[in-house]
Amino acid sequence: GFTHDSCFEFGVPPYFMLDIIPDAKAKWEADPASFTQHHGYDQLRDRLLRGRDILTRVFGYVPRGFRAPCLAMCENSYQALRDLEFAWSSNQVVNPLGWRYINRAYDTGESWHADVPPHPYRYRDWITEAPMHSEYTWYLREEDIERHFALAKADFDRTRAAGGVFVVLSHYYAMTGPWEAGLRVYERLFDHARAQGARFVTLNQLITQQTL
Repeated sequence: GFTHDSCFEFGVPPYFMLDIIPDAKAKWEADPASFTQHHGYDQLRDRLLRGRDILTRVFGYVPRGFRAPCLAMCENSYQALRDLEFAWSSNQVVNPLGWRYINRAYDTGESWHADVPPHPYRYRDWITEAPMHSEYTWYLREEDIERHFALAKADFDRTRAAGGVFVVLSHYYAMTGPWEAGLRVYERLFDHARAQGARFVTLNQLITQQTL
C-alpha cells in the first residue's frame, strides 16, 4: 500500500482476515461507511500512482504487480490497477486455513475457495490475478513447525497434482529473531518442493512466462 497503516487502505479485508483483527472488525461492522468513503476510484488511483512513483524513483524500475495491505481490495482498486497498466495483482486467496491457524483455530474445517483457482487467471478481463495459497509462518514457535509445515506441504502437493502454481504469503518480521521457527517451515517446504522437481520463479517471471 501507500501508507500501510490501515487494513482498509484499498478495500475491506476478507472475512478470515477480519477475524484476526477483531477491533478493526468491530469498527467496520459498526460504521462501514467510515471506511468505504475512502475507497473512491480517484482516491485509490492516486494512492497507487504515488506509491508506484516512489518505488520507481528509489529502485529504478516500474513495479508491475500489487498486493494490498490485509488483502483488502475493491472493484475500484482493480479498475485503478487496470487504468495504471499494472500487469498483475496477487490478492485472492486459495486456502484461508492459514489465517485460522494464526488464531490457533485448528479445527474450523475451512476449505479451499472453490471460486479461486490455484493458478493465475484473468480477473474481470482487466488484470491477471495470481492467487496466493495461504499465510503459513505468522509468529511461530518451535512446537508449531510440524503443524504449519504439514498445512503448507498439503497445499503444495494438492496444487502440484492439479498442475497449478503455488504462491505463498509471508511477513519477514514474523519469521525473524525469536520467531525464526517460520524459516524452518520454509526450509522443509523448499526441500520438499525441490525433491518434486518444482521450479522457483518470482511472480513477475510467472506472469511474463505463463500463457493465460
